Amino acid sequence: MKIKPENLLNNRGGIYYKKILITGSDESLMSYVKDFVISNFKTRNFFIDFSGDHDSGVVGNLFSEKKTLFLLSDFPVNKNSFDIKKPKDHYALIFSPNGKKTNAIKAEFTKLKEALVVECYTLNRKSKEFVLSCFIKDNNMLLSSDVFYYIIDSFENNYVPFIRQLQTLALFNNKIDLVSDVDKIIFVENKIELNKIFFNIFKNNKLLTSAFNKSINSTSDFYIFLNSTKLYLEIIRGSSDKEAALARFPRYLFVEKDIFLKIYCQLSKDKLLKIYKSLLKVELLVRKHSDLYLVIGLRFFLNLKKIIIS
Repeated sequence: MKIKPENLLNNRGGIYYKKILITGSDESLMSYVKDFVISNFKTRNFFIDFSGDHDSGVVGNLFSEKKTLFLLSDFPVNKNSFDIKKPKDHYALIFSPNGKKTNAIKAEFTKLKEALVVECYTLNRKSKEFVLSCFIKDNNMLLSSDVFYYIIDSFENNYVPFIRQLQTLALFNNKIDLVSDVDKIIFVENKIELNKIFFNIFKNNKLLTSAFNKSINSTSDFYIFLNSTKLYLEIIRGSSDKEAALARFPRYLFVEKDIFLKIYCQLSKDKLLKIYKSLLKVELLVRKHSDLYLVIGLRFFLNLKKIIIS
């Protein structure tokens, strides 16, 4: 069975699937869903095995009758010792980004009633409206129609930063009628909005480095920057001309329109290929060395500038 992550996260019941695959391209959302699932199993008195080895034999302690949830990065689809078709086996939570191995697991899991596939990607407009509506209901908020749709148009498209923006909004007031109030709450002075860092690309390296270091204060910030950059690059890659690119460019970023067009004009297919290779590399590096997100991210940003202006 498949389920959208936003539906799972707004499910107030328990999670009773024996095999769960969390995959996709939005790794901050994948981590968020993983923590949500683990928390759900803990409330049901499960022992969580973080060894990454389902053959480890670890099932709690000698005095425990807890069932075990194995947290894995891969899954032995054809391995008899942990056959996904045997309901008597331990529970498994597989956390793995998109890839060939993941596709094989996904194909098996979608056939099974006791298995669940959660695919984590950038939110589309319909998904954002669903998440926002659930948040409003859960927090007893009252937003004007203008504010509601301004949030949909201008807030982050990635689930985790989107939720954090909404949480910040909820701290201000339960009733918000004016768009100007939203701007005052969310966009803090002296800090460049994370989804606009990309548009500093033509500044000198000193200013670019300063803007990046002031804005990126966590892995979550890093992923917001990375995903917004991927969004702009995808618009450029998928547009046949400048007019088509502008039609897809977010309206709330109208101030950055000229810089965006300048970037569009300077990017060729060869440059885009180099950038996408660099993106893949930086994602792998941060996945392995999450504590170095700032250094890795800055190097990527400077290299991005070098490719664009070359």
